[in-house]
Amino acid sequence: MKFTYLGTGAAEGVPAMFCSCDTCREVRRRGEGEFHTRSQLLIDGELCIDFPPDAYAHSLKFGVDLSAVKYLLITHSHMDHFYAHDFVLRGYKYAEKLSEPLFIFGNGEVARVFAECTRREMRADVRANIQLREVLPFVPFSFGRYTAVALKARHSKAEAAYVYLLEKSGRYYLHLTDTGRLPAETLDFLETYMKARGAAVDLVTFDCTFLFYEAGSESRHMGLPDDEAMKKEFLRRGIADGNTRYVITHYSHNNAPLSETLERAEREYGFTAARDGLEIEI
Repeated sequence: MKFTYLGTGAAEGVPAMFCSCDTCREVRRRGEGEFHTRSQLLIDGELCIDFPPDAYAHSLKFGVDLSAVKYLLITHSHMDHFYAHDFVLRGYKYAEKLSEPLFIFGNGEVARVFAECTRREMRADVRANIQLREVLPFVPFSFGRYTAVALKARHSKAEAAYVYLLEKSGRYYLHLTDTGRLPAETLDFLETYMKARGAAVDLVTFDCTFLFYEAGSESRHMGLPDDEAMKKEFLRRGIADGNTRYVITHYSHNNAPLSETLERAEREYGFTAARDGLEIEI
């Protein structure tokens, strides 16, 4: 699997859209190399995890053909992870020579938000080419070359937010953005699931909204101390092993994710700190 981290920022982006704090002013002064747009991951050119308001800008900057994306895994319905208005444009005169359907997998709230956002402007023929599939936690489902499992996240009381385990050709990826430390139910499932397959996760992406600050066991996001605690728990349970790779992403402007801060994180914790455009293969 080939992974491209198209966006690596939290909801407000870095620099934050309406912010003039010292960090955001410094990021603007330094320029594009310090920017972190809203979170989005592209896998093999055909699968995205989340679809933020910056998806179009991502396609321009990184040469992504969004018409080739067949599948979306949506973690939850917050607008920085699911900007449904854009799908009004996936057809009719806005998107010619587009015949492949788009499959969107997520919780029930994702379907409701999609309906709300597209109700006034989406044509019926465009809607017919988009398939929304509600997925349940801990129930594997397959599409194309992949098998995925939605796992319970610690993020929202208003909806069943998910993180995802993804498998293709015997390689396993664990996507943990917009979650705090994983609930015991999710950890227990992962332990049983991976042991039954005699495998360990090859790549983990951690939420790192708080960077060097510890979020704590009940928070809906994580920092480096929380990520390290999760790594140790994965190793203890056999979910990960000595070959597992780790990436941090989803930074907030509140914690000054400048280049030197991310380099320090890499030195002190051994994780790869994602910047927009990072590519990894497993």
